[in-house]
Amino acid sequence: MGTFDDANVDKDLLSQIFADEGEDAETDALLDEMLKEVELDDEKTESEPDEVSETEEASEAEEVDSAQESEETDATAEEETPAKAEPEVPLAPPVFETNTENDTVRKEAKEQMDAERQSGTVTTITSGTTIKGGISSDGSLEVMGVITGDVECQGKVSIIGQVSGNVIASEVYVSTQRLEGSLSSEGAVKIGVGTIIVGDVDGTSAYIAGAVKGDIDVNGHVIVDSTAIIKGNIKAKSIQVNNGAVVDGYCSLNYAGVNLDDFFDEK
Repeated sequence: MGTFDDANVDKDLLSQIFADEGEDAETDALLDEMLKEVELDDEKTESEPDEVSETEEASEAEEVDSAQESEETDATAEEETPAKAEPEVPLAPPVFETNTENDTVRKEAKEQMDAERQSGTVTTITSGTTIKGGISSDGSLEVMGVITGDVECQGKVSIIGQVSGNVIASEVYVSTQRLEGSLSSEGAVKIGVGTIIVGDVDGTSAYIAGAVKGDIDVNGHVIVDSTAIIKGNIKAKSIQVNNGAVVDGYCSLNYAGVNLDDFFDEK
């Protein structure tokens, strides 16, 4: 066979094209290794997203579990927490009228004292005067000051000031803030709006627009006005309790002149 030394052909290219079998085997082995490495890299690349997704799914599952545990904990806490008892609302005290500007008892007492003055038999304890001890009078007495002691007179008594003691008179008119003592009269006993009496009341008739803590014993008619508060028993011939009054006690008509036992007996 002739040679191609003089041909215009690249010898290196010819040697690559016409390489020996041993050299081709080595080349094929290198290529196979390279292909295996490429395939391994592809497999890793494909597997990484799956791992990431699995991690994300696990994280989401943990978040859901933690949220459920939190809800269960809140529900358990609500069940275990005792319900707060509602505070008891105290009962409101009864409304007690204290306006004495239009008190009919005070107006009537003034009229009675003015009428008594015309006969010159009224003794007046003026405002700013204080008497320590009991006082007695043959006529009527108008108290505008302060008396610490019992009051006894033959005529009428009007108390606008302060008295600490028992009062005995033919008629008694009381229109003051507070009087601690019993009221006893041969005639009427009238207690004005806003007046508090701590003691018993005896008379032949009574009109009560204030508050009385004590028993009321009247041979005649008793009027308990709408502004009155009475804590005690009432014994009278007849009793009128106006709407709005508060009476805590036993009422009886002992002086009514009716035998109730005989009235209901069979004849």
